[in-house]
Amino acid sequence: MSEPIVAHRGRREVALWKPPGLSCELPGAARARSWIAAIEAAFGHEVRLCHRLDRIARGLVLVALDREAAAWHAERFRARQVLKGYLVRVRGIGLESLVGEHRAYLRRVGRTARVVRSGGDPASLAVLAVADAVDRPGESHLLIRLESGRFHQIRAMLAHLGHPLAGDVDYGGSAKEGPPYLESAVLGFDPADGGSRITLDGERSSPREAIAPAVAAALRRLVDSDRASR
Repeated sequence: MSEPIVAHRGRREVALWKPPGLSCELPGAARARSWIAAIEAAFGHEVRLCHRLDRIARGLVLVALDREAAAWHAERFRARQVLKGYLVRVRGIGLESLVGEHRAYLRRVGRTARVVRSGGDPASLAVLAVADAVDRPGESHLLIRLESGRFHQIRAMLAHLGHPLAGDVDYGGSAKEGPPYLESAVLGFDPADGGSRITLDGERSSPREAIAPAVAAALRRLVDSDRASR
């Protein structure tokens, strides 16, 4: 893997851009093939993921540089004090009815997650904006603010709503639709050293798919609102 793309470098944490197709972590001997192993090789020391992205996902990930910073950020994630904004491309058009908050209970079943009536973990997200995809007929881009952080949450909840990620074969997409698009596009967090809040737009780290003006404007509002909270 090439050198990690650094979106922000602080004293006790860094925000990096993860490419699609790599698992953040793998167990046992397979760990050497994971993204975290490549990061440690580039940095020359152990680091700790503050959260994780699915293998298919790309975008911003917060990485702690020491154990105490990892624990500090873990508490902020649990308290939902970290802004997590995602761009996804799903099957279907004219999906304005999806805008709003969505709640569900999720249960992990093997390598996937399923929405269940009871006995699962509570999960919530908000669809902030929807528009037909610019270059993909029959598909739409959604801007999502993720409230909780369950396993495969976005993928499972959108599939349950009838609009899986295009190409996500694990959740009802078709391989003919090409690789799925799931991007950690916005990340807002307070540094562990007590500095001013950091809000990042992942487009500064790597080009993203073309999105409609309405979704782009909503993304800018999300970033600006978090920056204004500093």
